[in-house]
Amino acid sequence: MRSLNINPIVLIIINIIAPSMYIFLSGKYLQIFLLIFAASLLALMGRYKRVAALFIVYFVLIGIYVVTLRSDDLKFIGLFFIVIAQSVPCVSLAALLISKYNSAQLLSALEAMRIPRILVVAVTITMKYIPTFKREFGYILESMRLRGIKFTWRRPVKSFQYFIAPQLFRCAALAEEVTSAGLVKGIDAPVRRSSFYEEKITIADYLVLFVFVLGLVGGFVWQKM
Repeated sequence: MRSLNINPIVLIIINIIAPSMYIFLSGKYLQIFLLIFAASLLALMGRYKRVAALFIVYFVLIGIYVVTLRSDDLKFIGLFFIVIAQSVPCVSLAALLISKYNSAQLLSALEAMRIPRILVVAVTITMKYIPTFKREFGYILESMRLRGIKFTWRRPVKSFQYFIAPQLFRCAALAEEVTSAGLVKGIDAPVRRSSFYEEKITIADYLVLFVFVLGLVGGFVWQKM
């Protein structure tokens, strides 16, 4: 079965609208709907490992929440975990947006939405910095291993010290490198850039948005009943 290819604009719109809906809709309904919607969308895109990870993380968080409800002293911690669980579907789609699409695709999608240029630049650089930071984290852990320094939870302060010092120095350099790479590609040009990845919104994209909006409308109807 051919994997579904979704325009990044669709994922951006979903990630903007979905979190704000908790203000208007019942948390339980929206939580279940977003979980099923995100899992179905990831499955259609062929990301089966992400679907498994989505359900595992979600149900682990829900399990912790249920356990903490039995103790009056831990109820506050339980609320923290349920809030994280509610954000898991959106985070999974946002992670897919960052990992699947390159900076040129994201930039082209954001420009098509006709949002302010300064916001396009900021969002693009931020989204591409996240995977870069992840790679740097791996490099630092590898350097620590070569020097015989282990990251252990037995001495978290000491381990954190070995990690945070080089990371702070790298953050400044990486921010400059990512920004420079964007400037070389004309990210700050006052005119709309042409792009190899200028993908038009397809019928599949409209169907995904239709199902998403239909689910939200169903939530409002269910809430009124």
